[in-house]
Amino acid sequence: MSPATVQRILAALVLKPHRWRYFLTRTDPLFEEKMAEILELYLHPPRHCRVLCLDEKTHIQALERLHPTLPLRPGLVERQEFEYVRHGTVDLFAAFDVGTGEVFAQCYRRHTNLEFRHFLRALRARDPDSRWHLIVDNAGYHKKQAVLEWCAAQRPKVTLHWLPTHGSWLNQVEIWFSILSRKCLRRATVRSPQDLRDLIHRFIKTWNTHFAHPFEWTYTGKPLAVAPQHYELLAA
Repeated sequence: MSPATVQRILAALVLKPHRWRYFLTRTDPLFEEKMAEILELYLHPPRHCRVLCLDEKTHIQALERLHPTLPLRPGLVERQEFEYVRHGTVDLFAAFDVGTGEVFAQCYRRHTNLEFRHFLRALRARDPDSRWHLIVDNAGYHKKQAVLEWCAAQRPKVTLHWLPTHGSWLNQVEIWFSILSRKCLRRATVRSPQDLRDLIHRFIKTWNTHFAHPFEWTYTGKPLAVAPQHYELLAA
């Protein structure tokens, strides 16, 4: 069979064997119920309450490029040295306020139950009088008994809402982490973990002062499965 014949067959059937995509099998039997609970907080937030999305961005590398980045010039893109020196990592805990878009975050050397509780206490100290709804994922240290007891002891009440398994895309703080990566971390060159912490906190201060805004959430829970008749559209 000639290459031309193969090409005609693939074109006629809209087949592109050089392309592929991941898929993920849902394993959480309560996926729909948990998702509906999160979407309700986004689309119809309770009055007189704060909805906060919490998560961690772990192992952020403090990288120092061996040579300075060459800036953008007419006809040339910005160029970054490929080789770098590693100076350790930083773990970032962050809380995104769904109502205002403001972010509170702290850097740590590790990400365990102890650091998470310290972060919660620091977050609470900034706003001790509000009722909170906290959206968190299924990390083991989020469900430690000490964390649950701390939340239960708070007055006004602090309520935890668990994301469904493999549902991190429902957490709005993940959108902000993407902004942090693109606008701050991707081109950074630092000489120590402390320099990286300072850089992150300067970015957060700038974000809260000039750019903080609620994200426009439009997903309402429609089925995510792709119907067979849509396969040709995806292939195209």
